[in-house]
Parts: sequence; structure tokens; C-alpha cells
Amino acid sequence: AQSVGLLFDATELENRNFVKAYAEQLKKKGKKVKLLAFLNEANQQSNFTFKHFSRKEISWLLRPKGDEVEQFIKTPFDYLINLYQVGKKPLEYVSILSQAHLKVGTYPIEHGGFDLVIEMQQEHQLSHFVKQLDYFLKSLNNNQKHEGATI
Repeated sequence: AQSVGLLFDATELENRNFVKAYAEQLKKKGKKVKLLAFLNEANQQSNFTFKHFSRKEISWLLRPKGDEVEQFIKTPFDYLINLYQVGKKPLEYVSILSQAHLKVGTYPIEHGGFDLVIEMQQEHQLSHFVKQLDYFLKSLNNNQKHEGATI
């Protein structure tokens, strides 16, 4: 994979810091990374280094709107990694409409929009999810190399 989209809930500082660090790890591996975050409150939107939207940019049908969201949806990422908990309707909307080639998220899911789901035994912890994700993607990559192709 050369391009990765990271979709996440940035309402909590801990999540923001984790996702930003993960994005930096991916960039160091030579990946082109784009982030899109949801913020629960519009007044939190000051000086972030990543694209984001808030409740202010969500329609009454819980659909996010705006240029940032549209551009993210239209980007054909190799991987879209969904780093949010189940029940975040605006993020789920973006994920379902995304033009990404492989969409990854956590189980349980409320929609069938993921190509790969990873079940979380404990309360959703991003670090555990990312470790599991890395393991599965390396396994997929190794299998593809044996068949003459790479992911």
C-alpha cells in the first residue's frame, strides 16, 4: 500500500495524539497519509494539523458535509483505516462512501462497509487494534508475495 486514509474521532486528546503518532509511523515507512477527524464540539476546532469536521458540518440526517469530507471520500486510498468506535454515524457515513480499495475497522460493526474487520475482546483500544491490524496486513502481504504480487 502506498496511500492510507485514517478516519478517527478527535474529540479526546488521547485519540488525537495516538492517531497523529501512528500517522507519523506510516509516513516514515514511505506511505502517503491523509487524516480526517470528527470533533464533537465546533469550538474545539482550533489550530489542528489535520483535516476535520464537527457537529456544525453535519446535516439533520447525520451526514457530514463540506469540502474536506468530499475530498476525503473521493480519494482512492489503498487502505482506509477506521480508528473509531461503533456508533459514530458521521464517521461511518464517510467510511461507507469512501473510494478506498481496502476498508478496515473493528467488529462489531453496524454496517457492512468494511473489507476487513478485527474483533476487539476488550474495550476498544486503538493501540491494540493497530497491533492486530499490522499483524494481519503483514500476513496478507506475505501471502501475496508468495503468489507473485504485493500489497
